[in-house]
Amino acid sequence: MGVFTRVNGVLSPGSCLASGEYRIKQPLGQGGFGITYQGIDTRLNRAVAVKEFFPEGCWREGSTVVSAGRWNSDTYSNAKQKFLLEGQTLGQFNHPGIVQVFYYFEENNTAYMVMEYLRGKTLAELLKERQGKLPEAKALKHIAQVGEALEILHQAQFLHRDIKPENIMLADDGRVVLIDFGAARDFTADCTTRYTTMLTPGYAPLEQYGRALKYGAFTDIYALGSTLYHLLTGEAPVSAIERAAGVELKTVQEIMPQISTHVSKAIAKAMVMDVTKRTQSVREFLDQLHLDNPILTSKVKSASLSNSRLDAWSVFGQTQSQARPRSKSSPKKNQWF
Repeated sequence: MGVFTRVNGVLSPGSCLASGEYRIKQPLGQGGFGITYQGIDTRLNRAVAVKEFFPEGCWREGSTVVSAGRWNSDTYSNAKQKFLLEGQTLGQFNHPGIVQVFYYFEENNTAYMVMEYLRGKTLAELLKERQGKLPEAKALKHIAQVGEALEILHQAQFLHRDIKPENIMLADDGRVVLIDFGAARDFTADCTTRYTTMLTPGYAPLEQYGRALKYGAFTDIYALGSTLYHLLTGEAPVSAIERAAGVELKTVQEIMPQISTHVSKAIAKAMVMDVTKRTQSVREFLDQLHLDNPILTSKVKSASLSNSRLDAWSVFGQTQSQARPRSKSSPKKNQWF
């Protein structure tokens, strides 16, 4: 029996998984919870992306992943199951705007997800090429396509919970694809669930900072509006936690006066802090942007998804009236915008 050396790195090129059905070619990227590789499906001789659960702080003995650092056996096992749940979630969908999962499995004391290999660039990478922002028409076109995929997700009672330019892929075949569903969860009407906090400041709404607040389609709408805000202004929005502390979020039109008024207003409404006053569905948001997308003809069920009885401001020990005083001279004006 060979002696294994403890390593922190990636699987070696040529490594085989699932009894040789998949072969690793090269790493594509590594994050705090996993490593993504370019691989080959040896049965069909096609390129695939292989995502490996490999939390930061862990290491290998040969190809076997060993939990270490802040990961004990229980926390590691729980996180691994959530990774597998991501594969199960994505495996339910067959839509050009949602990254396709072919297979997920456990091996090497970890878990793997085999997905379609997307050639292209993320919106974040495109922004870097375009000096940080996009023309209004192009930005709206991308958001409309993301919206189509997001509505499918919502109709199946799932939330993405981490929409941002880095998680939107512009594929070479012309598709705009939502990727990285590591934070995705199912949601049901009239249900408040305790979720693990996973968020990106600037794109996550206030309710994502609490562990037991009401989530709904409006949670992703905030992030979609924030993403469009970034595409048009060239800068990520002020985080919801900073806004709750009194930091002003400028409107898109204040930063870029040439942007259409209705677009700026639609983004502002999608990013309202109070979930009961925020845009409630993808269809409503695209209508406010004046986007006529014939594919999005079905109306998303809204009803009680938006009727939260919780005061989101209570996580800061404030009531809504304390946190958001209205101007006496303009009682209908939302002070955040």
